[in-house]
Amino acid sequence: MVLVEAPPHGVNSKPQVIEYYVKTLERVFGSEKDAQMCIYDASWDTHFGFCCDMDEEISRELAGLPSILSVRPDPDYSSVEKDYSSSNIQSSYLSSSQIGSNLSFPVGSTKHWLVRMDKPGIGVVTKAQMVDYYAQILTKVLGNEKDAQMCIYHVSWQSNFGFCCELDDECARELADGVGVAGVLSVQLDKNFESENKNYGGNNLQSSTDLPDPSEASQTTPIKTKKLFVTEKTLRAAFEGFGQLVEVKIILDKISKRSKGYAFIEYTTEEAASAALKEMNGKIINGWMIVVDVAKTNPPRYSRGRPR
Repeated sequence: MVLVEAPPHGVNSKPQVIEYYVKTLERVFGSEKDAQMCIYDASWDTHFGFCCDMDEEISRELAGLPSILSVRPDPDYSSVEKDYSSSNIQSSYLSSSQIGSNLSFPVGSTKHWLVRMDKPGIGVVTKAQMVDYYAQILTKVLGNEKDAQMCIYHVSWQSNFGFCCELDDECARELADGVGVAGVLSVQLDKNFESENKNYGGNNLQSSTDLPDPSEASQTTPIKTKKLFVTEKTLRAAFEGFGQLVEVKIILDKISKRSKGYAFIEYTTEEAASAALKEMNGKIINGWMIVVDVAKTNPPRYSRGRPR
């Protein structure tokens, strides 16, 4: 949890404040996209601050920035209600034990894994549906859907099926063993984490696992958690800064009840809708680049020769 000084004059709306937080994080991450994707909660009205996923080294660097009041562990990671008040701030410095005690995996305990999957069943077609399916698989191991969503950082969903995620050795082993988890073909270390080119083809697959012996010492990599889900709450938060909303509706498949990958957002005024269209088209929300366009109305229907 990061507490921040009041933003500069002119930074007033929620989108502007969140953009200010992203720019602040970009100074330590070095990448705007990584900064956008690591934020999972924000406060922008009476108190200023945000919650994000980062490793110990980055948290120390962030704590040293002039505009930062405090960097501390999120005391209740699963809760929607966060306390961004500046009361009882003792220090902006974080120890490794403090950080590790409030994360799903302590800092430095995870590795990057490539998980090959069988082709999903009928009804899982779009990318959003596929990511949801992968998250449900991980939820069976982690026990928490939000943690499962956040640990995925790459997916394959067309000709080959699978995903890359951050897990500790114990969870990776449980996933590979397939106890209560259907469809997992193999779990192997993602040996080229920085590359977008992953091998989900399963060529020369010799074993269902590529897991080190628990007794062996291993090198670990920093946590760079990325989120892949955009919920109705997320969309509302992103678009409400342009005007009063009438409705935010994510379209679901009638059979699978999963998102089709698009939504409708309605404002009370055309001016608000125009501003949102101009500003939000092409923006990144939780790791997804969104496309915003004017919704097309349904053509008129006719009955017994009389228009309705």
